[in-house]
Amino acid sequence: MAKLQIALDFVDLPRALKAARAAVAGGADILEAGTPLIKSCGLEAVRALRGEFKNIPIVADMKIMDTGRAEVEIAAKAGASIVTVCSAAGVSTVQE
Repeated sequence: MAKLQIALDFVDLPRALKAARAAVAGGADILEAGTPLIKSCGLEAVRALRGEFKNIPIVADMKIMDTGRAEVEIAAKAGASIVTVCSAAGVSTVQE
């Protein structure tokens, strides 16, 4: 079955949370803390999403290039269910 993922590509956390609430109310299955949101608010964005949406998968769109294990562990501790890796990253980054 198809899943609807909503990318929260905002730079303002309150605006992103408002959009996330509307998206989930409208049937979104997955919420993505977009790269602009993470760069402007840090992983607090992921923590805030996880705090409000306990049963929804949260993607941290970090586009990891190296130190894959460390960055995934940091994002997971913040509440991310899924973390993105840049397709240009080396195989060793993905395998970490």
